[in-house]
Amino acid sequence: MDFYILKKNNKLTAIPAEEKKCKEYLNSGYSYVNKVAACTETAAVKKQLNEGSRFNNFLIAAVFIGVGITLFYYFS
Repeated sequence: MDFYILKKNNKLTAIPAEEKKCKEYLNSGYSYVNKVAACTETAAVKKQLNEGSRFNNFLIAAVFIGVGITLFYYFS
């Protein structure tokens, strides 16, 4: 099942992916974040939160690899 992830006051909310319902939320002050496939609303929010942390982990790993390569070439 697809869910829209919406945000209001730094709180994520998942609602079933129905455009009419989404427009009601948007008119009441929510902002659109993403569309996610998940089994439940809770799983959809967790999936969205994990997506951001995976990207951060990738950036950290890329920086460490870059520093390692730079140090290797500098000292060899």
